[in-house]
Amino acid sequence: MKIVALILSILSLGAVVSIQAGCSTDQPGATTALGSYSTNIDSTPDKVTTAAAKACEDLKLSDINSSGSKVDGKVTAKTSEGTDVTIDISQSGDSVSKVTIRVGATGDDAVSKQLVDRIKSHLSWL
Repeated sequence: MKIVALILSILSLGAVVSIQAGCSTDQPGATTALGSYSTNIDSTPDKVTTAAAKACEDLKLSDINSSGSKVDGKVTAKTSEGTDVTIDISQSGDSVSKVTIRVGATGDDAVSKQLVDRIKSHLSWL
């Protein structure tokens, strides 16, 4: 009976660890959930929206559309393969924006991280 309890405890701990590992990323404060990559960026949503559109241009994405305000923004684009890229920006505090990036139906962390790096780079110029 003790062996069964020990095995169940180990399996439960393994499940918790695997769930936790699936949601974390190598960038502090960034998370991936169900294909969407989210992080906070220190800037207002209107500036982040402008920087996100420029980041899409840097990565040679096509059909770039952006709209934004002081409280939110959205940028859409397509990869060369026709995959949809959506960047949603919302105010998360004073001069802090939450950025959520979705690449295709299942997400692409590599492209999402490149976009975040480019957004941060462009913000240094704004």
